[in-house]
Amino acid sequence: MRRMLNPPVYDLAVTEAISNVLAQTDYPGLSGGELVAVLKHAKVFEFEDGPNKRTRLLHTLHNTQVRRGDGATLVVFLAAAMDPTRYVNDHVRFHSLQAQLNEVLVLHGLGVNDAGKLMRVKQRARTLSEAAELAGTLHAELRRRGCHEQLLTFCREELLAQSLFHALSEAAKSIPDRVRSTTGIALDGAELYDEVFGSKTKSPRVTINALASPSQESEHRGFKSLLLGVHGHYRNPRAHSTRLGSEEDRTDFLDAFALLSYIHRRLDHADFG
Repeated sequence: MRRMLNPPVYDLAVTEAISNVLAQTDYPGLSGGELVAVLKHAKVFEFEDGPNKRTRLLHTLHNTQVRRGDGATLVVFLAAAMDPTRYVNDHVRFHSLQAQLNEVLVLHGLGVNDAGKLMRVKQRARTLSEAAELAGTLHAELRRRGCHEQLLTFCREELLAQSLFHALSEAAKSIPDRVRSTTGIALDGAELYDEVFGSKTKSPRVTINALASPSQESEHRGFKSLLLGVHGHYRNPRAHSTRLGSEEDRTDFLDAFALLSYIHRRLDHADFG
C-alpha cells in the first residue's frame, strides 16, 4: 500500500461508503457525539442536518471537501476515526470497522491499514467476489453471501481472527442461545427443542407456520429435526474437542453458515406466542 498526499476531492461513492460504515446505527458504528468529536480533528465544526447519521456525515464530508477544493478533510477525518488509540479497550470494534471499510473501499482501489490510515492498494477489485477476496476477511465473504446478521454478531471475534473452527462452534451455539433468550426456557439440546417446538406428548410453544395442514405440520416437525441435527452435528462435537486436528474446510464452513443463516431467517418469522 502507498500513502496518499494532498488528494483531490474524493468521488461521492467513496465518501458515501466511508459514511455508511462509520455512521451505521448499530455496533460498531460511531455515535453522533463521537462523529462530532472526530470531525473537529479535520477542523469541521458543523455537523450538517439530515434524516440520519449516515446522510448527515456524507453531506458534511462531501460539502467540506468541495468547499476546500481537496480531499484532505476525508483523509484526516478517517485517520482520527480509526486511530487505534481510540480502541485500546475494544479491539474487536476497530477490526470490525476496518474489515467493513476495506470490503467496500477495495472496489475503489483504496483500503484502511492497521494504523487506521487511508491508503491506495495495488489491486482494485472489479466485482463483489474480488472485493471479499482482496479484503481478506471471512466477514466480507459471509456478508456477500447474505449471512444472517445475528450470526455475524455472535461470531464477531472468531471471524476477525479467521478461525473457522471456533467461528462455526460459536455459530452453532447461536441457535439454542436465541431460542432460550426468546422463550426464557433454560434447557439445552433435545430437551429445549421438545419443550419449545413440541413433541409427541407436548404441544409446541413456538411454531414456524400456522400448522393449518398436514404439510405445514410436517414442515414444522422437519424444522425441529433440523435443529436437532445441527446440535448433534455442529455443536456437540466442537464443544467436546479442541481445535488441534479439527480444522474446518472453507467450503464446508461457508455451506454450514448458509444453513445456520436459513435457520435464523425462519426463526425471524416464527410465532413465539
